[in-house]
Amino acid sequence: MLKQLILLVCLLPSLSDAKEPITAVAGTWQPTSTAFARVSARQQAVLGLPFAARIIALNVEPGARVAADDELARFDAPLLRQHLAAWQQALLEVRLSQKRLQVLRESESQHAITRRELMAGEQAAAQAQGRSRMSWEILAADLDLLHIKGDATELEARINKEGLPSVARSLGSLRAPFTGIVTERRVALGEQVEATRPVFELEALEQVYLDVGVAHSALPIWKKGKTHWHVESATGSLKSLDGTPLYDAQSGLWLLRYQAENPQRLLRDGAWIEVEHIGMPVAVVWVPASAVVARNGKTWCIVKNGDQFKPVEVEVGAAVNGRVPVLSGIAGGDRVVTSGAYELLYRDLKELIKFVD
Repeated sequence: MLKQLILLVCLLPSLSDAKEPITAVAGTWQPTSTAFARVSARQQAVLGLPFAARIIALNVEPGARVAADDELARFDAPLLRQHLAAWQQALLEVRLSQKRLQVLRESESQHAITRRELMAGEQAAAQAQGRSRMSWEILAADLDLLHIKGDATELEARINKEGLPSVARSLGSLRAPFTGIVTERRVALGEQVEATRPVFELEALEQVYLDVGVAHSALPIWKKGKTHWHVESATGSLKSLDGTPLYDAQSGLWLLRYQAENPQRLLRDGAWIEVEHIGMPVAVVWVPASAVVARNGKTWCIVKNGDQFKPVEVEVGAAVNGRVPVLSGIAGGDRVVTSGAYELLYRDLKELIKFVD
């Protein structure tokens, strides 16, 4: 070990061999970081039917852009016809019970029937009203699942005008709940599909979310500044969404959520893309890259003060054109060693012995 010490000491330059130190210059620095982000559609939906049905028409193919309320497919569903017929029958029973109640009231006023008979008629009318409401709730639930606006008065008028079979056929329509892209079609024309089976997948891609993964130490930089996405030769700005970063245990990174306009639909759901963040200007001290050395996981500059050389721990950013921005540790006007700085950091024999052991 003695030979090793002698060899290392001999290799260390004398202070007189070091070049004249360079003056650190105060300035500003804009930190730039890159990271990867996962794209997700602003809205996604897997569209199915609430009951078994036979597909009788398919109006769109995967990749088609559709507007909200556009018809995607037509179908024939026996259960939907049954619910519609049950509601029509319940409405008929309400009208009949009300007519009978009117007759009973007239008869009771003429003392032709007893009060008990009138009350029985009123009870029958109330029960008919209850069955009608229940039938409508069942039918309205079907319409809601099909994204069809249900209006009882309007629908009753249509049945009276067009007939129940015609109205039932018009209700057998699967429509888009929002403007988007059809990404998948899972059925064929004429196919009989069971209840809740997926028929289409729809995504809204005019706006998308991007979840950017960054290290915990980089979070302060990413909180302020401008962020952009890059896909091949295209680029676009990102809008930061308020919210607490989420920790991703799988990657060990913190996820920041952004929103991006995507009119050309270059950002696809599930894609991984590169994003760049330019932080706010930060006051720093600029030194040559050769003035910054590392030891034991820490970063140092050798500062000359008079005839003395002193190692100073510094916090630095990424080098720019051969210069390093120093965020803390030294000040503008300090004289830093640029030649032999690494060797000077190790000149203390006590530290040298620890290093060799």
